[in-house]
Amino acid sequence: MNPIKVLIDCDTGIDDIVALSYALKTPDLEVLGVTTVCGNLPTDITTYNTLNALHLMGRDDIPLARGADRPLERPLQDAAYIHGSNGLGGYEFPEKTSKTPVDQPAWEFLHAKLCEQSEPIDILALAPLTNIALLLQKHPDALARIRRIVFMGGSLRTGNPTPVATFNVLADPEAAKYMIATKVPFVMCSLDCTRGSYLTFEELESTRQFQNPVADMVRQVTGFYITSTKKENTVDGKKKGIDIHDLCTVMYVTHPELFEGESYFADVETKGELTTGFTLVDYEDNLRKPAEDKTVYFLKKVDREAYVRYFLDTLATY
Repeated sequence: MNPIKVLIDCDTGIDDIVALSYALKTPDLEVLGVTTVCGNLPTDITTYNTLNALHLMGRDDIPLARGADRPLERPLQDAAYIHGSNGLGGYEFPEKTSKTPVDQPAWEFLHAKLCEQSEPIDILALAPLTNIALLLQKHPDALARIRRIVFMGGSLRTGNPTPVATFNVLADPEAAKYMIATKVPFVMCSLDCTRGSYLTFEELESTRQFQNPVADMVRQVTGFYITSTKKENTVDGKKKGIDIHDLCTVMYVTHPELFEGESYFADVETKGELTTGFTLVDYEDNLRKPAEDKTVYFLKKVDREAYVRYFLDTLATY
């Protein structure tokens, strides 16, 4: 089977770089390009981290475009308290790349890449949706060129960092609301799903046997992530492991058989005093929306054991 062609939009912090370690090595994906955006950290930092991640993982051949420096309508509220001031928990790349971003901004780069393809392709959105909203605002024709958006974010009942909102939605709720309203096929890799995609401490420690620099990087950055998330998130603090949210999103594209999901109508709250960033998912069909409005495929569960096995088998090949 031919690999699945994808574009990846990210705000490389810790779970992004772990997801990239899988996406850039699995034979099931052909990554045509990567774009960066503000989110976990400002765009200068997410771009630096992503360029050097591509270099560390032996993929300098993949072009990278720098994207938006701020959300569509509000100032950036980053997640340095989770990812550290450099986005990677203090991890330093052993060798710095000389690679630089392409001249185009992310939304122009994405449009050009989509137009090069004979058929619609997937965009893996591991970050706030600012770049992709700008793509469709500036180039409405791109809508027909996207097979689906596979997005890490949203939830049915809970949130992080607030009781009701997940970070990638809260960081730019206007972008998320806009994207869903376009009715582009939209896979929501929800917090309900990703909280079942954890790696145990023993599984992370087992990566020592691989003796490669990418596995060493994964182990080091997740060590910091374990400490920061257990301090900040009460749910994670009760686990014998750590949720790697963005990895779950990439794994859905390569192994959809591991996941359970269903299509719903969804929307995003942008003006609530207590609920900004909340993803309304019409789980019980209270709104009686027609099938054509149920464009969000909401992922609920993942087969954790198989998910971990596929990831560790791929990490071992570096």
